[in-house]
Amino acid sequence: MTNTLERAKTLLHDKKLSIVLIKDSDIYTSVKRGISPILDIIDENRELMLGSDIADKVIGKAAAMLMAANGVKNVYTDVISEHALDVFNKNGISCEYGKSVPYIVNRKGDGMCPMEQTVLNLTDIKYAETLLRNKLKELQG
Repeated sequence: MTNTLERAKTLLHDKKLSIVLIKDSDIYTSVKRGISPILDIIDENRELMLGSDIADKVIGKAAAMLMAANGVKNVYTDVISEHALDVFNKNGISCEYGKSVPYIVNRKGDGMCPMEQTVLNLTDIKYAETLLRNKLKELQG
């Protein structure tokens, strides 16, 4: 684990955050759930993701595709889906994790996360953002 990634992991746990991104002297943190923090970073400063180290509580395929499409370099997560691991492996992203699960469970706990479901059969990481933003709009009514 790089020093920067170790620092991100420590901040994630010590401050009870959902995500920590570190790139050079820039640090981005959030307590939002799901893929919202990643989309916030993309909206506010997409370039910040390029070459960054990210620590995140939970990473499913949706988050992994957004990270891969935007050039994240190293990732730590407490929980990762097998689908997300596959995305990281195929895109040369170093990933360390606490626990691997078959898929990310939805908030009700009765099925797959709708974001992971949306990109489950998708291989084009560049198209994932469009599909995920549309799904979020649909879910928000």
